[in-house]
Amino acid sequence: MSFLKKLFGGAALDGSKLAASTDKAEMAQIELLAHFATPNALHSDGDQTRWSRILPQPYAETIKLFEKQGWLQLSGGKYQATASAQPFVEQYRKRQAADKSAVLPKVRKALQGKDTSEALELRRAYEARQPLGIADWTGPEPQLSHSALTRRILFMQHWLLDGLSKESVEWLKLYAAEQHLWGANWKLKPEEIPDSVQTELAGSGLPVSEAAYWKAYQMALYVDNHETWQRCKGGDHVRRIEIKALQTENLCPACAALNGKDFLVARTPELPLKECTCPQGCLLRYEPVLESYETAN
Repeated sequence: MSFLKKLFGGAALDGSKLAASTDKAEMAQIELLAHFATPNALHSDGDQTRWSRILPQPYAETIKLFEKQGWLQLSGGKYQATASAQPFVEQYRKRQAADKSAVLPKVRKALQGKDTSEALELRRAYEARQPLGIADWTGPEPQLSHSALTRRILFMQHWLLDGLSKESVEWLKLYAAEQHLWGANWKLKPEEIPDSVQTELAGSGLPVSEAAYWKAYQMALYVDNHETWQRCKGGDHVRRIEIKALQTENLCPACAALNGKDFLVARTPELPLKECTCPQGCLLRYEPVLESYETAN
């Protein structure tokens, strides 16, 4: 025992216990180890500082502890979890996956009831349980208005939904709202998409998973763009809005003509563009052009 204390500066770490623990400091250790399941460089100085706030010891000392424990090895300038550490990483990942699988249906149920406030509370409670207060698959920290914006998706009336049945519209709204609420986007397997929706999206020219994904993405983007325009219109620090494409490859002529251009707020073209013929639909977004006091005058 005295040898172990000298080797590790204390008791040897119990990987299985860390992977099952609900204590954030203990979870943080196995979360950090999981980062190196595949070869990775050490985190940036800023990220190391954030890790040090939650770890039982500073980031650098934790890395050294992992090396002494035989859990981490350096090769080619990158660190990787050793074979002896991988079972604990896998145990932790299964636990995290189970937690994610448990919360997703709860959020979906809240959205089905159009209770976006409850849905956002569930997201925040889930993320608060993570060692650093964030999850590796969700979006950035949501703003106070996030649930209100998600709610707009559930009640939106827009030409984007023209030609679709009520059932398909409701399904797409739920799909778009769920992803907007989490701040993340994922594609569904064909078997997860109702047959009626598949039939109605078949004319898009895209595989059904792609067609549903981009339609839902456009719906969420429309809500975010509209909110951006409203904030710019009501503020006194932004006079112009720039239009940017999510991706610059394969832009249709209508989108390419506006990409990178800026306009006075009151004269900004409405998005999405009806003239758009991009395969995935119009993916242009508004970006406020912030002006310094000297520039504005």
